[in-house]
Amino acid sequence: MWLDPQSQWWQAQTLNHQQVVRLQIGPLVVYLQRKTGEWWLHTEQLTEPEQNMAHASYLPEWPLHKVFSRYVFTHEPLQFCLTPLLQDRPVVVKTRQPVYLPVGEEVTFYISSPVVIRLELKQPDILLQELPTQRLSDTWFGPNTQAGELCYADKTQARHSKEELPARAHRAITPIRVKNNSSQMMSIEKLSLPLPFLSLYGLPDGSLWTDLVQIDHQNDAELSRLNIHKQMPPGHANAIRLSRPRQAFEKHGLFRVFSDLFQHTERS
Repeated sequence: MWLDPQSQWWQAQTLNHQQVVRLQIGPLVVYLQRKTGEWWLHTEQLTEPEQNMAHASYLPEWPLHKVFSRYVFTHEPLQFCLTPLLQDRPVVVKTRQPVYLPVGEEVTFYISSPVVIRLELKQPDILLQELPTQRLSDTWFGPNTQAGELCYADKTQARHSKEELPARAHRAITPIRVKNNSSQMMSIEKLSLPLPFLSLYGLPDGSLWTDLVQIDHQNDAELSRLNIHKQMPPGHANAIRLSRPRQAFEKHGLFRVFSDLFQHTERS
């Protein structure tokens, strides 16, 4: 059982007969018990703002007052697995401070998003539930109510140094390389992470990463040219792919990546 916060918590684990385990991935908590011919399940979300660890512990018995769901079998499976997935919609992130990119500059931002957990039993494989590690609000992304799409909303620090990234087991990091090929300064306040088009990777230290996204913005264009590099950034060759994209991506396609809050600022 993984007890180290930096372990690969997505690997399948065996639960002995009558054994109870408490699993925590960030703010998501899962209780499981394997019994004769059935499994018990209880889930909850913690409200504390800084719940970033991945942790597992065995309990002597099922906790009192924890209402459970029962899954019944002729012969109950022996193992369980928590598989992280990316969100099924794009996530629109708003920067906590305005970010400016001068003419001709290129920068890589590291932006994280909370994952969804696919809870499965193994031997044989049976899906129990898909559980969000963190609940995000809905938002509309587009120039008006007729053009656009329904997304999730989140906030970001838009860090551009990997060394500044905090360790958060329940969030996947997306490297976004932005090139300002316009003739004016860019102000970035909101952008849309195209998560349904990305693969998800796990590193030996327990961190989660996605494909690298490259954005090329031109003059007076509502749409930016977007390219997805189907490989991990340099230095992460030992990662394993945990999930494939939910949707197919048209290579070098044009997408609305920035909202109407993406503006050109006049040069002085």
